[in-house]
Amino acid sequence: MVWPFCIIAPDMEKSTASLRLSVLRFVGVTLLAALIVVIYRGLIHVNQTTVALTFLVLILVTASRWRLAYSIYLSLLCASLYNFFFLPPVGTFTINDPQNWIALAAFLSTSILVSHLSDTVRRQAAISESRRREVERLYSFSQELLLHDDLRTLARNTPSLAASIFGFRAVALYVIDSDTTYYSDPGYELLPPGEMKKAASASEGTVTVIDGVQVVPIMLGMRPMGVLAIREDENSGGRLEAVATLVAIALERAATLERSSHIEAARESERLRSALLDSVTHDLRTPLTSIRAAASILVSQPELPQAERFEMYSVIEEESSRLDTLIGKAVEMAQLDSQSIQVKSRPENVGEMLELAIEEARTLLGERAVEVSIPHDLPPVAMDRELVRRVLRHLIENAARYSPASSPLHLSAHIEANRLLVSVEDEGPGVEDEDRPYIFDKFFRGKNQKAGTSGTGMGLAIVKAIMTAHGGGVEMTTRQPRGAKFTFWLPIEDAIAND
Repeated sequence: MVWPFCIIAPDMEKSTASLRLSVLRFVGVTLLAALIVVIYRGLIHVNQTTVALTFLVLILVTASRWRLAYSIYLSLLCASLYNFFFLPPVGTFTINDPQNWIALAAFLSTSILVSHLSDTVRRQAAISESRRREVERLYSFSQELLLHDDLRTLARNTPSLAASIFGFRAVALYVIDSDTTYYSDPGYELLPPGEMKKAASASEGTVTVIDGVQVVPIMLGMRPMGVLAIREDENSGGRLEAVATLVAIALERAATLERSSHIEAARESERLRSALLDSVTHDLRTPLTSIRAAASILVSQPELPQAERFEMYSVIEEESSRLDTLIGKAVEMAQLDSQSIQVKSRPENVGEMLELAIEEARTLLGERAVEVSIPHDLPPVAMDRELVRRVLRHLIENAARYSPASSPLHLSAHIEANRLLVSVEDEGPGVEDEDRPYIFDKFFRGKNQKAGTSGTGMGLAIVKAIMTAHGGGVEMTTRQPRGAKFTFWLPIEDAIAND
């Protein structure tokens, strides 16, 4: 028996408080009316019209603030006081002059009419204020829903948002497409998932009540999308349908965005696939053709002079190495795409890293001069040695491939604003303005790079991915009057930066 009492007790307390407030208001208006009588009878002597107007003002103020019952009571009270204290014969409820009867009737009717009009205005203002708050809540709810583009996240957060914004005791959402039920409070499940699904399948587009829970269908046009189960303390009128409509629009928007992203991903995948096929055709078939031609000559001409035979051997070796490099880049790019590479940072000597990268690229560099500029007091910097070595190798190879063979390369490193900046500069033709936004995209090659130079368009994409994994970045600037400068940066600790 304790549980029912716990439910009823708050209602009883609320009713008692409301009754006490009503009594206080009746007493208050009675005292104010009596105060007017005291002032006009004992302190200030005025005519009957002034008294009547003062009573009317009090009635009007009361009607504008409280219910009609208070103003009607006050009208009858003021009419009685007006008759007893101000209409002759004073001190009795008897009226000798017929004009005073007319005056009293006019006062009473005017009081009641003013009370009614004022109460109507007050109620209309209260309705307008309530509607304004509802519109604000609906707007706030729609804004919160628009913040979520992911369908699952939106569905998971919608019940909690609805409960907090509209003050519902509990909210549950069932989505037909995902066949999933979400609750604002998992411990207060309202209707079990089975009941929610059953209600969604049996919904006829109208609000129904199941075990004291209002079940609102979520419809987009004639298409059902799910149901909302809501338990609330107050009758919300048509608010529930508006909430359900906003949820339907938000769910459809999120689903449309997901479909669009999938379509865009498919298009991007197709574009990359086409670019990869183009790269394979252009870059992998060329060395294969050279290898096959050299092997055919060796097989078909067994009496080939030794010098020419060695030349064919050299072609096979060089083109095989080129194939191995291309395949290695493709594998490297695939690893970065799958996010299977993990950064293992440890302090490394930057100068040694640059020297190692230059030695690895010596075959491509040939006799080209390489100028290195590094401060003598540059401290070790935390990085993944293998990954940063790849970055340097790609940048050096890229600079050597797209600049004249006789021009030097410039490598530099320094610390600035808690970052290690490493630059690779060349004296080539640079990058066209229209190509700059895309140079770090996979398989992209500028229009000036496609003819006369070999490459897959994967090197700079690999550089960007590795730098992003380190928490750093890479950028390109054009040098004047010619050339390009690629700079990658790594974050360093404050202690190192201040040394």
